[in-house]
Amino acid sequence: MSREMVVLSRQQPDLAVLPELVASASGTDLKVGGPYVFDAQDRLLLHVREPVLVTVPGEVQRLLGLPIEEPVWWVELHAATDPAEAERIARHCADAFAAQHDGTVWSESGK
Repeated sequence: MSREMVVLSRQQPDLAVLPELVASASGTDLKVGGPYVFDAQDRLLLHVREPVLVTVPGEVQRLLGLPIEEPVWWVELHAATDPAEAERIARHCADAFAAQHDGTVWSESGK
């Protein structure tokens, strides 16, 4: 099971910066392998999906309930439910992607 966050941005997010974002979020030893982030015990903490351009009018409103005008880039971040550090790292990365690419973050918890 995971906790989901979605970054919605006007500019296409560059996932190549994920290692830098993870390093800036953590004081622990984390490993980044492509779109995956693991802790020192090789537990999967975070998976970041490839950006998808949403062009269908009203689609974001229908799926997330957010009144956002398309086109918009959609990036899903899935944080593991355990350990709790996973959600913190995912939130940091989502917020950074949104800030860098003129976007906003939606999460299941509404935080």
